Order: sequence, then structure tokens, then C-alpha cells
Amino acid sequence: MQGEMVKLGFEQSRRLLESSRKVIPGGVNSNVRMGEQPHPIFFESAEGPYLFDADGNRLIDYVMGQGPMLLGHRPGFVLEAVEHQLSRGILYGGQHELEVEVARLVTQMVPSAEMVRFNMTGTEAVQAALRIARAATGRHMVVKFEGHYHGWADSVLFNVGSGSEPAAEGAGLATVPESAGMAPEAASSLIVAPWNDAGALGEVLASVGDSVAAVIMEPVMANSGVVEPAPGYLEAVRDLCSLHGIVLIFDEVITGFRAGLGGAQGRYGVTPDLTTMGKALGSGFPVGCVAGKREIMEIVSTGAVTHAGTFNASPISMAAARAALEHLYLGGNEFYDTLEERGRRLMQGLRGVVEDRGAPCLVQGLPTIFNLMFTEMAGVRNHREVLLTDKARRSAFLSHLAAAGVRISGLGNLFLSSTHTGDVIDSTVERFDQALRSFLSG
Repeated sequence: MQGEMVKLGFEQSRRLLESSRKVIPGGVNSNVRMGEQPHPIFFESAEGPYLFDADGNRLIDYVMGQGPMLLGHRPGFVLEAVEHQLSRGILYGGQHELEVEVARLVTQMVPSAEMVRFNMTGTEAVQAALRIARAATGRHMVVKFEGHYHGWADSVLFNVGSGSEPAAEGAGLATVPESAGMAPEAASSLIVAPWNDAGALGEVLASVGDSVAAVIMEPVMANSGVVEPAPGYLEAVRDLCSLHGIVLIFDEVITGFRAGLGGAQGRYGVTPDLTTMGKALGSGFPVGCVAGKREIMEIVSTGAVTHAGTFNASPISMAAARAALEHLYLGGNEFYDTLEERGRRLMQGLRGVVEDRGAPCLVQGLPTIFNLMFTEMAGVRNHREVLLTDKARRSAFLSHLAAAGVRISGLGNLFLSSTHTGDVIDSTVERFDQALRSFLSG
């Protein structure tokens, strides 16, 4: 495969980064952006599957805003909806019909959603879900899984990128904080368990299940590789939570509306009690939500559980969300069938390049979100195996990939959008081949 050679430079971005570092710590406003290669890039505009940077480069984008841009950059029907709302008002500090319409759409699309509360981010949605679960059960402990990310709040920022050893018998794994400055007591109400291992969770719940309010998980581990649940695993967790009277929370901030119209729960046929969503929900506008069973969500109605926010259900974000969800709902299976066919085409193309070049690379995940790892393993099944992959080598490769005009997440994720057409995918495969040849020859 020999296409036209592309080699982009990022000097203006580098200069802007140096200037930014004088007033913004690290030069970026989210730490995940610090992992971009060859360095954080400054962008000026976006359209469809493309980003245009400060150096005048056009990059094929698979970061897609870290996942929200399922419909591509600047979808016209979303912009029209937002512009219409801007002409009517920005923020009311009160209710409006749009929020009811968006909530109704969520309940029509997501199996667990009977009632919905909106906020601005996935992190906020998770914190609301945990508070609701504790109020509903009268218990305080939460079980999370290693490798799963649920936002940057102290209560859940443990064992995301780190390895850990077993704690006492029946007590899960030793908690490992992922940031300096976290409250020392944050770990006191948290139990960490290995994921994709129903037996391990069963042992934990047999020991301390009567004090556990919630089990929270990404139904597809999308922040540490992209790892699907083992056959029967989600069903086993659902049964264990029901047995012990525990609220099961699916964090679908990434997989919501991306893994399918009903998210991962619709894809795998397992319904949690509560679900957190964001990203694709707003098509690039800031919005998150917690949704779930009526008997649990009604606790918020009494006022006993506090859930608040100045910008919750902002009319602008709700206008974008309604336009996006209506598009997905009307597109239905045809939209997702087309999207997944393109994703499979891209995954197969990249795998073909890897095989042709004899590179130790693994392309794994769902067609709409998958991950690139440097490893000799044929597949990874959990966080422990993800830790065995060569992340330093992947980071080095990403510089070559950016120079070839393709941008993927520093974590190795590729997010597909409906604007990644066959031609864009074919160009991506050619550029990936160029980058891999350059990397392997260096």
C-alpha cells in the first residue's frame, strides 16, 4: 500500500503551547490532553471528520472531542437548533419544554431510563448517581472496578491507570489514588474489584454486600483499552446486585448512544438500575444526565436528595441534545448498521496493515470505538492485561501517525463518527500504513 507521502509539522502549535504554559498549568485545561503526541496541538476549526490546526494542517480526527462528536464536527441540524435557541434565550434559571422533550427521548431510547435528571458533565452525573443509590439503599459502600474511569472526583478516582494487589480476603483490591491532593478518607467508602471476573465480585459481596449501596462499572471498559464484557458477565453482575439489594449503575458516558441506540445496555441486553450518560448526548455541547428506574429516581423528587446546578438542562445544551437524539432515533438501526459497517471496515484495514508489516499491534473494541495497543497478545480481557501492553511505544508511534495526518487519542482510542465515509476510512488506512512504516524503520 503506497499512497502519497504526508508529513505534517506542528511548529506554530508548539509555540502556542509554550505561550499557554505561562498562564495555564501545563498549557492545557484537561490533563488527558497532555498525552497528545508529538505535543498538545492547537486547533482553529473543524468540519465533519476533519480538524484544522494552527499550522494550517488538516487532520483526520478520531478523537472526536474525546467521544461526543458521534455525528461529526459541526452537524448542520444541531447548529440550526442551537442558533434558533440562541435567538430565544441562553439561560432561564427555570424550566422549559426542551428539557422535557429531551428527557422523553432518553426514556424512549435507553432501557433503564424511566426518569432523567440533567447536569453538565459525566463526572457530575456519576456523583449524582452514587448519592441517589446511597439514599435509596441506606448504605454507604460503593464497588468499582480497576481500570474503570468515572470522572475526576475524589470518591471514584482510584485504580484507573494503576495496578493493585489484593487487600484482605473478601475486601477486593488495595485502593490506589490517581491524584495528589485527594481526601485521605475518600477510599473509606470504596471497594475496588477486578473486572470481567464474576467470581471475584461474588466473593466481595458475600463478605460485605449488606453494606454496599452501589456497584458501578463501564459496561464496556473504554478508558483502559476498549474491552468488552465476557459472555455472561454482565448478567452475572446483574444477578448478584439483585440478590444483595444493591443498585447497579452503568457508566455509559462513553458508550451511551455510541454502542447503539440504547447504549451498551441495549447492545448486551442487561438493564442496570441507574445509568450515567454524556458526551454523544450533547453532540459537543456540555450535558450529562443520570437516568434510571422510577422508584429510585423519585427519591430526588422528595427533596431529600440534593441535586443542583446553575447550568443543568441549559436551553442551549438541550437544543443540541434534542436535535442529536431525534436524528439518532429517526435513523434507528439503519444509522447504526451503517456506522458499524464503516467501523469494521476501518478495523479490518488497520489490522491488515499491522499483519503486512509484522508489527506487534492489537486493534480491539467495538466498531464505533476501539483501541490501538502495542502487544503480542491476540486480545486483552481486563485491566491487568492492558497494563502489560507497551504504552511508551504506542506514544512514540502516535507522533508518526499525527505527522501522517491522523489524530487518535493519547490513550489509543479511535472514536468513529457518521462523517467518516468510506473514502475517509481508506485514506486513514493509507496514512496509518505510512506512519507504521516510518515508525518501524526508525
